Amino acid sequence: MKDKKLRSVFIIFIAWALMAVPSMAQTEKSQEPKPDKEPLEITSDRMRSENGGVKIIFSGNVISYKGDLKIVSDILEVYNSEDTKETDEIVAIGNVIITRGLKKATGDKAVYIDKLQKIILTGTPKATAWEEDSMIEGREMIFLLEKDRFVVNERVRMKMYPKDKEEKKPEKKKSKLTNKNQPSFPE
Repeated sequence: MKDKKLRSVFIIFIAWALMAVPSMAQTEKSQEPKPDKEPLEITSDRMRSENGGVKIIFSGNVISYKGDLKIVSDILEVYNSEDTKETDEIVAIGNVIITRGLKKATGDKAVYIDKLQKIILTGTPKATAWEEDSMIEGREMIFLLEKDRFVVNERVRMKMYPKDKEEKKPEKKKSKLTNKNQPSFPE
């Protein structure tokens, strides 16, 4: 009799567990952040809030993440809407490095507009973007994140290597003479 009671409790427990697992899995899936609602994570040496949190300034070794997008800079200003307190715009200033997957871009200033999923990167004298060894530079780059495209303005220069991994890249020759007016690519 004790065995029958134990078996029935065990069967009830197993039945309950089998019914509960799918509902728990659905709950866990519904709690995963949606791509457009990913959290903004920022670390820095200092932080200052102004206007009741409408403007937040991070300074010193700033590293920020939003999904697979990483922005490193000296200063990061976050502008939130007054009514909803949601992030409208992020401005990164000084030694800006943006990475997303294998793509990387550098410049002096970047403005990220959340609603448009757009980053405007500028640099003095140039902003540079590259994927693996291929690179492109110009004074202004506009990244359209949702479309995975970008536009480069103001004196564009591009250097692309073939995608074939077996083909060797030409050896870089070092010249003793340099022309300061000619833009150069970092090595």
